[in-house]
Amino acid sequence: MLTGAPAICAACATATLPQVADAHCLVCSQALTGRGTVCGNRICGWPIEQRHFTAVDAVAMYDGALKQTLPRLKYDGALGWAMIYGRLIVGWLDNHARDIAGIDLILGNPTAPDRRPQHIEAIMRAASEANRTGRWPFPDPDRPVLVKTHATAASAGSGPIWQGKMAAAEAHAAALELRFPVAGRRILLVDDVFTTGAQMVTVARFLRHHGALEVRGLVLARAPWR
Repeated sequence: MLTGAPAICAACATATLPQVADAHCLVCSQALTGRGTVCGNRICGWPIEQRHFTAVDAVAMYDGALKQTLPRLKYDGALGWAMIYGRLIVGWLDNHARDIAGIDLILGNPTAPDRRPQHIEAIMRAASEANRTGRWPFPDPDRPVLVKTHATAASAGSGPIWQGKMAAAEAHAAALELRFPVAGRRILLVDDVFTTGAQMVTVARFLRHHGALEVRGLVLARAPWR
C-alpha cells in the first residue's frame, strides 16, 4: 500500500476489502437486496433540500480488514493506518474521476480539538501528501478550512435510535467553524464510516448554509445493515 501509485494500490486493495454491491442505493451506497428494493435508510427518501448532500460513495463496506483496522487508528492511535487510508482515498479518486467531476474542494469531517488521535486530520494529511500531482483539491493541512471548536457527545455512543444519532449530529455541526470561505464551491466531504448519515446531513447543511453549491460524501467504509 505504500510503494506504488495510489491508484494502483487502491485497485489492489479491492481484492481484500468488501466492496459496495453492484445493486446499491445511489444516495447512501447501502446494498439493495432485490430488484426495485427501496433503501431502508430514511434520509435516502428525503429531497436534496432536506438532506443537503447529493450522494455518498464508499471505498468499501465496513467489514473485514477495515472493521479490524479503522478502530486501531480511531481509538488506539495507530497512525500508520492513516497513511494507508489517505492513499486509499486518493486511489479511489484517481479511479473514479468521472464520478466526481466538478468537485473543487475536498474537506474532512473534523475531529474535536482535544480528541486524540486526530484521526480524520491524520487521514486527510496523508491524502494530501499522496496527492503528489496536485490533481485533487485538498487544502493545505496546516491551514484547515473546516474545524471543530470543542468536543461533543460521540455519535457512536448515542444509541441505535434515530433521534439520538440526529441529536449528536446536530451538536457536532453546531461546534463547527469555517476558517476560509466555501461559497460557490462544490465540496467533497470525507469521513471514516457512514452509518445512518445523520452527521453527513448536518455538516452538509452547515456547508450549504455558508454558500457551498453542492456537498457530496466519500467515506472509507459504509456500515452494512445488520
